[in-house]
This record gives sequence, structure tokens and C-alpha cells, in this order.
Amino acid sequence: MVNFNDLFEGLNLLLSWKMPIAIFFGMILGLIIGVIPGMTAALGLAIILPLTLSLDALTALILMTSVYTGSLTGGGILAILINTPGTPGAVATTFDGYPMTRAGRHNQALGLQISSSVIGGALSYLALLVAIKPMTWLALKFGSSEMLALTIFVIVFIGILQGKYLSRSIFAGIFGILVSNIGTSVSTGVARGTFGFAELEDGLPLIICIIGMFAIPELLSLVNRKSISDDQINKENKISDVVKGIYQSLRRFKVWVCGSLVGIFVGVLPAAGATIASLSSYSLVKKFSKNKTNFGKGEPDGIISAESANNASEGGAMAILLSLGVPGSASTAVILGGFMLHGLVPGGGLFRDNGPLVYGLIVGNIFQMIFLGFFATFIAFYVGKIVKVRSYILIPLLIILMSIGSFAYRYSLFDIYILYLFGIIGWYLKKFHFTPLSFMIGLFLGRQIDEDIERVIILFSDNPLRVFESTITFTISLLTLLSLTYYFLSKIKNDNKKN
Repeated sequence: MVNFNDLFEGLNLLLSWKMPIAIFFGMILGLIIGVIPGMTAALGLAIILPLTLSLDALTALILMTSVYTGSLTGGGILAILINTPGTPGAVATTFDGYPMTRAGRHNQALGLQISSSVIGGALSYLALLVAIKPMTWLALKFGSSEMLALTIFVIVFIGILQGKYLSRSIFAGIFGILVSNIGTSVSTGVARGTFGFAELEDGLPLIICIIGMFAIPELLSLVNRKSISDDQINKENKISDVVKGIYQSLRRFKVWVCGSLVGIFVGVLPAAGATIASLSSYSLVKKFSKNKTNFGKGEPDGIISAESANNASEGGAMAILLSLGVPGSASTAVILGGFMLHGLVPGGGLFRDNGPLVYGLIVGNIFQMIFLGFFATFIAFYVGKIVKVRSYILIPLLIILMSIGSFAYRYSLFDIYILYLFGIIGWYLKKFHFTPLSFMIGLFLGRQIDEDIERVIILFSDNPLRVFESTITFTISLLTLLSLTYYFLSKIKNDNKKN
């Protein structure tokens, strides 16, 4: 339950004149980072971390979470306009956002994205405010076997919903898992799959892999077009179209509520994060939508489900960070550093000793979402003009920008090679229906799966069936089996009808 005394004290802390300034500069920086290919929120947070030493603890944390919030939304803007996720969590936004851009409806898509981000983020922090203790309890129930079962379920479930061929989808997921485990094993310390390249010993840089998979194939297709959006469609760049998208999003109550709930739930789980939240939400909404065939062709519900879950996962991730001190991503790891820099140690003692500060941070993040709506609308509208830039200008500029961003990630030319290699992989997967979505999930969760399998083997090697003594593991495994059974029965039924 909410401690109202601490809550009111936290509200008093937010009345400082420094707070709106911190939110303003943090949000603008985050949005700019999000719309630059190759830049990550973690990098932006690392840059400003030393600057927070001169600020009080709450102002410093508000500044850092503003950068984090802005980058999540900025990544979606880039995903919609040039089919390049600025952040990993924006992968699902490309599926319907970019087709809308191709059809000249980019401003409407941006309106859908911004409003969904604001709603999802605000709902997640409201949930965090009133239910942080139950959320923490749920997270603690997920051990290695539970996370392993959940990961397998997600790969199978999305393969069933998204893939034209289930076997190819599952193969793509397994391939993603194998690729993600290139590098030094955490459990054994042995380098695997590096082919002698020292640059691969720390593993593949995920953000560069994502940009390569989604951006390079699209740049190849742009060669035969004058611009991203056809000249015959929507020649005027109207702010009213952004507002139209915002209004359209607000009317789709069920979609953004579903997306927000999925985002909050997945965000609470250790090592899951915004990417899995948005992909899971997108697949779930598609499954129960009356317009299944429109998904992937510019369906507004696709953008709303992905972006509401993307930003809602932020509240779940903060719940774990505040209550357990466990960062779920590189960005929250830097924010954890911000806590420690100011003498604060996240965990049970943080609520006991610094209750007003915790509530001030949560309420401050709710206020951030209001600022986010205004700032993101302004930036998205002007960045949106990129869709009319001629391809012969845009393609070289984007190639240079992506190459610079890839190099800046680790200051290594090898990362540029990775960028273009994954561009080829992305083109191949898409052309032959090997569901890039399944590959991305395997890529994101492969390392976690590897560690979970090691732990499960150690814990249950004497009797593997003991894994199912956990109610959560048993339930998730049963859902996986039921999903596969449903798929094969439906396939047999459809084949009989055709015959």
C-alpha cells in the first residue's frame, strides 16, 4: 500500500525550480539520442552521470530517468520514419510504423506512437506507485527454470502468431540463440564461436545487429524509389495529422490497456525488458484483432500495442531496480550507478530510509510523461520531413551516419562489418520467411537462456522432472504444449478443408 506521509513529502521535494529544468534537458537529450542510429540511452546516461554530482539526489535521478524515457520514445520515431529502431525496444514499431510512412501517413503514425508512449509510461508508473510490493513479490518468484520456460514459450508463441512457416520461425529463433552466444561464456569463461576474432569475445553489440537487420535491407529497396514516401501521396507535412494520430490512439482503449499491462508484467521480470514487452504485446494484440491481415501493412493497433508496452516496461524495470537493486538493462545499470553515486542503495532499505525520495521519483516520472507528449510531438513533426528527402541524398547520409554510430559504439571498425553482415542476414530472413522477429527474440534472450540452462542442469541433474515442481514452470510449459497442439490441430483442419 501507499505510504501517504512519504508521498506528500515526496511531492514537496518536487516543488523545486530545478525539477522542470532537469526534465526539459533530460527529455530533449533522450529524444535526440533516440533518433540517432547507433546511439543508446546507456551512452547518454553515462555521459551525464558525472554531471549529476553537483545536483541533489532526486534532481539527479529525475534528470537520468528523463533521458531514459526520452530515448525510448525517440527510438520509435526513427523506427517509423526510416525502418531503423533507434533503441532495441522499438523493433516491433517498425512492423506497421514504416508501412504507414511508405503510404504517406508518417505524421499520423508519429501521433499514434507518441500518445501510446505517454499512456504506457504513465500507467506503468501509476502501477508502480500503488503496487510496487506485489510486483516485487512476482519478480522474486521467477528463477532460472521459470525464465527458461517463459523464454521457450515466447519463441514458440510468436512463431505461431507471426510466422508463415512455424518450422522456419522456430529455426530462426534457435539461430538467434546460437548467434547471441558468440563470445565468452559467463559460466565457463571459454570463448565460443569467435573464429579467432578478439572483437567477438565480449559478444555481439545488439543495437548494431538490430540496425543492420532492419535498416540495410530497407536502404537497398530505397534505391529504386525517389524518396521514402511516394511523391504522389501526402505532399504537405501537417501538424494536424500528428494530432489526428494522437486522437485515434486515445480512442483505442483496449489496445493500449493491453499493451500497458503486458509491458508492466514483462518489465518486472529480470532480464526481459522493453524489447520482449513490445514484441509480446504486438503478437498478443494481433492474435485477438479483427484486422489480423492488416498487421504488417500499416495497422494503427500494431503501433499502439508496441509503443504502449515499450514505455510501460520502464515502470516495471524501475520496480525491480528500486526494490531489489537489479538492473534489467544497460540503461538501468547506469541509473543504478546514479543511485550509488549519491549514497543510495536500492533495495528494501531504500523504502525504509528514503521513502519520500522514492515516491518523489515515481511521481516525477509521471509528470515526465506530460512533458514527453509536448516535446516528442515537436521533434517528431520536424524530423518527419525526412520522408521527402530524395533517396540519392538520404541513402548515402544514412549509411555514413549508421557507420559512424556503429564505430562510436566501441570505437572499432569491426562493428561496421557486423552492421553490414546483419544487413545481409536480415534481407535473407525476410526474403525466405524465416521470421526476423523470432530471430531477434533468440538474439536478445540467448545469453539468458544459456545461463538458465546451466543453472537448471546444476540444480536438477539428479531428477530433471523436479523442474516441474514449480507451479509457474509447470503452467508456462503447459501453455507452450497447448499452443503447439492448437497450431497443429488448426493446420490439420485447414488442410482437410482444402482437400
